[in-house]
Amino acid sequence: MDTRSLCLAVAAVAGLVSFAASSEAHQQWLAPNTFFQSGESAWVSFDHTFGDQRFQPGSGPGSYYIWWIVGPDGIQRNVPHLFLGRTRTVGEIELTEPGTYRLEAVEDQMPWTQIELDGNNTWQPGTRADFDGFDVVRSTMYFNKSVSYVTLESMSESVLASTGGDPLEILFEDHPNDLRTGTAFRVRVLASGEPLADQEVRIFSEQSVGHDATDTCSTDENGVCEIALSAAGRYLLATNAEGESPEASPTDGFSHGYTVLVDVKATGE
Repeated sequence: MDTRSLCLAVAAVAGLVSFAASSEAHQQWLAPNTFFQSGESAWVSFDHTFGDQRFQPGSGPGSYYIWWIVGPDGIQRNVPHLFLGRTRTVGEIELTEPGTYRLEAVEDQMPWTQIELDGNNTWQPGTRADFDGFDVVRSTMYFNKSVSYVTLESMSESVLASTGGDPLEILFEDHPNDLRTGTAFRVRVLASGEPLADQEVRIFSEQSVGHDATDTCSTDENGVCEIALSAAGRYLLATNAEGESPEASPTDGFSHGYTVLVDVKATGE
C-alpha cells in the first residue's frame, strides 16, 4: 500500500446543545484528531465535545446524538466505533476510498418545553401538547448538527453539496481542506436549502473563549459571505437562527445553529 495523505478540516456544527437550558452556555465542535494506517485500511478518529475554551474538551454531548460518515460515494453510514465519555464522544472511522468524507454528529429536530414546576422553570423534551395541565412557559424546536470534512489522498466535492433539508447549513464555495492564510474564501448559509440573507457568521480563533468572536461577517442576498484569515490554525465559524414558529406548529419557536471548525494552513505549505 502506498503512503497515504490525509487532510483535516473540522467543519460544521449545526445547533445549540442537547439541553435547552444550556443552549447559550457552550459551543460544540467535531474535530478530527488522529490519522493512522492499519494494513490496507486508513483510519481517522475524532472528538465531539462542548466547551467554552477552544478547542479543549469540556462536556460530552450525551446520547441524543447520532454519528454518521458520508463517503465520496454519497452514501451515509453509521460510525461503528464510538466511546461516549464524560468530556467528549470519541469515534474511529475507516476510510476505504480516496476522496473527501463528511463526518456528522446529529441531534435531529427535537422539541423542548419549558414548564414551571415546584416554583422553578425547567426544560423537558416534548412539545407544548405533551404538558397539558402544566404551566408552560415556552416550547422550542432545536436542531443540532456537527460536521467535519477529511480528505484521503485527493480532494473531491460530492460531500460539499447541500443536504437540501437541514434547517441551517454553512457550505463552502472553496474546498474546506484547502484553506490558506491571506486568501479569502467564501461560505454560503442556507435554511432548508434556501439562501439566508443578512445572517451573521461569527469567527472564533484558538484563543477565543466563550462567545467573544474574533471577527464576524454578514451574508449577502445570496447567503454568501467572504472570510480572509491572516494566521494559520483552527477557526470555528458559527451561525444561529432563531424565530417564531408558523401558526399550528407544535412549538412556539425554533432555535437552530451551525458551526464549522476549519484548519487554515499557511500559504506555501
